This record gives sequence, structure tokens and C-alpha cells, in this order.
Amino acid sequence: MLPFNRNQTLITGAFEGEVGILRASGKFPHLEVMGIGNLDAAVNLSQYLSQKKEIQNIIFFGSCGAYEWTNFSIGSIVSPNLVYTKELRHTLKLSKQIPVTPEFYELVTDKSFQAANCNAPTTITLAELKNPPDPSWENLEVENLELFGIAKVAAKFSVTVTAYLAITNLVGKDGSTDWAKNWKELSHTLQNQFLNEWNSKD
Repeated sequence: MLPFNRNQTLITGAFEGEVGILRASGKFPHLEVMGIGNLDAAVNLSQYLSQKKEIQNIIFFGSCGAYEWTNFSIGSIVSPNLVYTKELRHTLKLSKQIPVTPEFYELVTDKSFQAANCNAPTTITLAELKNPPDPSWENLEVENLELFGIAKVAAKFSVTVTAYLAITNLVGKDGSTDWAKNWKELSHTLQNQFLNEWNSKD
């Protein structure tokens, strides 16, 4: 766990289930959910940071699916180092993605966990992707729905982001079903691990 000052650190997730155990501990003065998807996360985070000038760091707790061409397994925890927003429909030439600048954002990785390149598109990928659909996808490893929006706003406010993502599923047609089965147990494990490590440093 990275040595952040809790009075300058926002703990966040997409919905209450991803931070509820941490909230119940009463140890984090800045804890707020930001909503599901890049847009909600970005809008709500922007409002929060505008009001809370003391925030210097964000710790995001969430879940993700792993692309099948990676070696990540369900149940693993990753701490992403880069986050992109690449749309599969654009890659398959079914639509055109609006150009994004910059293409990716760097995150502060917790080296206690395996790093990963994260993709945060606007929709959940349900297509079977045994291999990267395009060379530009070869370095993408996991998929989450909020992290690009979080990182983009954080960069505007010169705030660092560290993310912890539990791998709940493989990206594909069964991804949403597997996420629903696995997220709660894995999220509780992640939150409790973080809380235990935080307590040991108090």
C-alpha cells in the first residue's frame, strides 16, 4: 500500500459495494462513489475535486475483465499503470471513435500488485476476443468502465491516481454474468486486504 496522507486522499469506486467496507471503517475522511462509466465518473469527480482543494491523490477500487490473450486469471488483483479508452466498434470499422488526446494516462502503480494496461471503453465488450482485434490492442490487458474518466479529470486537477482492480471475469459473451457472480466476494477481499494493511501502518 502506498504511503498516502489520508487527509489528502480520496477513496472512490463506481458504486457503494466497491467501497462499503472501507466506509464502514470510518478511517477515511474523503470517500465518495463516482458512478458507473467514464462519463458519470468524470462529471462527479470534477465536481468533487472542485470543492475539495486539499485532495492530492485518488485511490480507485474497482473490478475488471481480462482479455483472453493475457495471462491474468480471475481472482487476481492488478494495479494499472496506463489507461486507454479504445472502442471495439471502431476497431471493427462499425463506427468511428472521436480522437482522444492524450491517447492514455499514466497511473501511480502499487508495486505490491501486478501492473496492467487498462482499457476503459464506454461500453462493455461482449464479443469473443481470443486475440487482439487490431495491433493497437496488443498491449491492452484488462477492461474497466470508469478508469479513463477518473484519470482524465485527475490530470486536469494535477492529482495522482492509483487503482486496484479485481479481475472478475474474462472479457467476452459471459463477462457480465461472471462479473455478477464474482464481484462481491473479490471486492470484499480487496477492501479487507487494503484495510488490514492500512491498520498495520497506523
